[in-house]
Amino acid sequence: MRVYQFRHIRADGQCSGGPGTIFGLFRGLPVLVAAALLLPLCVASAAGPAPSRQPRVELVVTLKKPALALAPHVRSGSAYFEAVARNQDELVRRLERAVPGAQVRWRYQVVLDGLAVVAPSGSAGRIASLPGVDAVYPSVTYRRSLFRSPAVIGAPQIWGPTLATAGDGMKIGIIDDGIEQTHPFFSPRSFTMPRGFPKGQAAYTTAKVIVARAFPPPGLNDRYAKLPFDPTGSFHGTHVAGIAAGDHGTTAPGPGGPVSVSGIAPHAYLGNYRVLTIPTGQFGLDGNSPEIAAGIEAAVRDGMNVINLSIGEPEITPSRDIVIQAIDGAAAAGVIPVIAAGNDFGSLGYGTVASPGSAPKAITAAAASKSDVIAPFSSAGPTPYSLRLKPDVSAPGVSILSSVPRRLGLWDSFDGTSMAAPHVAGAAALLRQRHPGWSVAQIKSALVLTGNPVGGGSGEVPPTREGGGMIWLPRADQPLVFAGPSSFSLGYLRRGRTRLTRVALTDAGGGTGSWSVSLRQMVSTRGVTVSAPTSVVVPGNLSLRATASRRAAGGDADGFVILTRGGQTRRIPYWLHVANRALAREPHRLLRRPGVFRGNTRRGRSLVTSYRFPSDPAALGVRTRLPGPEQVFRFVIRKRLANAGARVVAEGRGVRVSPRLVRAGDEDELTGFPGLPIRLNPYEPSFYGLEPVVGVFRPGLGAYDLVFDTSSRRLAGPFTFRFWVNDTSPPSVQLSARTVRPGAPLRLVVHDRGSGVDPRSLQARVDGRVRSVLYRPAGGRVEVQLRGIGRGRHSLLFTAADYQETKNTEDASATLPNTRRLSATFTVR
Repeated sequence: MRVYQFRHIRADGQCSGGPGTIFGLFRGLPVLVAAALLLPLCVASAAGPAPSRQPRVELVVTLKKPALALAPHVRSGSAYFEAVARNQDELVRRLERAVPGAQVRWRYQVVLDGLAVVAPSGSAGRIASLPGVDAVYPSVTYRRSLFRSPAVIGAPQIWGPTLATAGDGMKIGIIDDGIEQTHPFFSPRSFTMPRGFPKGQAAYTTAKVIVARAFPPPGLNDRYAKLPFDPTGSFHGTHVAGIAAGDHGTTAPGPGGPVSVSGIAPHAYLGNYRVLTIPTGQFGLDGNSPEIAAGIEAAVRDGMNVINLSIGEPEITPSRDIVIQAIDGAAAAGVIPVIAAGNDFGSLGYGTVASPGSAPKAITAAAASKSDVIAPFSSAGPTPYSLRLKPDVSAPGVSILSSVPRRLGLWDSFDGTSMAAPHVAGAAALLRQRHPGWSVAQIKSALVLTGNPVGGGSGEVPPTREGGGMIWLPRADQPLVFAGPSSFSLGYLRRGRTRLTRVALTDAGGGTGSWSVSLRQMVSTRGVTVSAPTSVVVPGNLSLRATASRRAAGGDADGFVILTRGGQTRRIPYWLHVANRALAREPHRLLRRPGVFRGNTRRGRSLVTSYRFPSDPAALGVRTRLPGPEQVFRFVIRKRLANAGARVVAEGRGVRVSPRLVRAGDEDELTGFPGLPIRLNPYEPSFYGLEPVVGVFRPGLGAYDLVFDTSSRRLAGPFTFRFWVNDTSPPSVQLSARTVRPGAPLRLVVHDRGSGVDPRSLQARVDGRVRSVLYRPAGGRVEVQLRGIGRGRHSLLFTAADYQETKNTEDASATLPNTRRLSATFTVR
């Protein structure tokens, strides 16, 4: 599995610039805010009478009008700002009369409609009673932390003024590429080793990092593979661990000088479970599913309260995904699993939440900015293969300052859902300390139902991007109700059908009684109605009914079921998709065995234009609209297999076909990422490169359709494809002769009976140096060029893989299982 650190940037600057800039502001407030578009708001905008000598506090006062980023129907930003400004001016006048000595420190108009007010201590109640005030958020003692992000989720308000509930006694397992335990962010100075620890390799532990284990795959020949930290390759786990539980009050370099930083649960212990041990050229250290499952198992056995996995890979059949099973098993054992959603929205669109973030019992985290705007890279639901509503929540994941190994300078800022997940892991640890009787599902519910809205380009984004929203710990600490499950994931709904689903509502403390129920639709589809009762009694069941008419349009319908009582609001996300199933009307030819077959798209009909999920691979160069005719070939899997797939091997002149693999009869049920014509193996070059190969990895039983589609009838015509089932063997490689003449090529024969030889995989090194390779598919002949090679004995390392290897992921039985390596010697004379 790969890590989900998206890109490498420097810490963001402080307030500067002029009109047209959105400025990031932070002044020790309990929420992070952003300034308006029209003027720099680093200048105090209103001043009252001379301040009194009373103790003064800083408060955030929000108004009832939504901020611009959360007003989806606003057409004129300037007019909206004028209205917001007028309302704020009026409130300031009331404030000055009601609270002498109050001063407005900041105004917020984009992601909040509110004011930062410095006022005499004890005046919060008077301010809250003023007309037009929606809420007053008291500040805590100023503690600059992780340079902004703990305050975004309200962590300091949960810690308390003495940090009494800052994760004390909690243990967070970081399942990643290793933690540098000597980093100053993990100082053991104020910690005592708990009873029964350290565990693992004690030399890599401290009183803060109390477990250190490594899980290398068998046969890995790497100097540092068996160590809990690779001094040349590990970095990601150190950054993640700092976000989750870095020590409070650690000094780090900020954009304007030294700043004091803190993890979300700064008093928590850390467990280092290094499962990413395999070096790759593109992704740093990687890891395979058996080792990751072993790391999860060890973390549960070691007594971790929370585990964080900021890693992922394309989803496969959930019942055959050992990591998902391990994640759900950890949750059943009482350990809270938090997973990064992934960083593929920009490349593939909706339906990109990866494994193990697709695990039903995990808390899957999307990434947003510190101003509650969704990150453009953050993967979106539904899960592409199991078709569940994910992610569950959002957390800060843009420009997050945290620890990195000493060789990289100790501190840096990264983007990614890798950074969002440990915010949630730290939050879960805080809730577990404060509410030891809550179950994993209840902690998940508390975070999902109490989130703040996350914005996008035109208002709040749908729950397939944000889940329940940006986590907000002060509300999650007092959720009032629990929902089980924590969302309405209705899945696929066929035309002319109705689906009814329920969640059980239970009391979380102060939540019993009647609640009003309403719906907020974020995305709607013609011909689809979603309804719920107008009220519900807690404890009790809440039902959601969805009906698709016989002429309903295909597409998503999602939003929130809103529970309201006495000014308190809780939101339960819902999602469904109406499937067209136009492909079910397309004739198909049944494939009864593997082999090479011919087709002709001119004989097909133009019934299907697009395929999902994922929904939009255009950024990778994959055509997303295919309005031309398509041809369908069906095969049936009746027993457990490792894989199945097909590759276009030839096309007629002027013909262009684009393959897809879907579950039978439904263009909206791609086999996940492997169903697209792209390369997916992270251990091979050209990851996400185009290749006319589609497949399914560890498939479930049932029927599947190979669809060969076209962008127009003009490009339709004859083609040839190779179809394979259960290809688990690499190509065969043989030297034709061990003696060659000077200047002549070294000849080999390469064959593959399954998916066929991938020419891009053919690599040759002679005496350690790369040599060019000529491949002739007819007869499988390969020539390694030996120009400049002198007489004598030489070494050869030759590598060949097949097309199934392009679809293998870290869930395979081994690293590069469909790759053959031939090590031999030959003589030039």
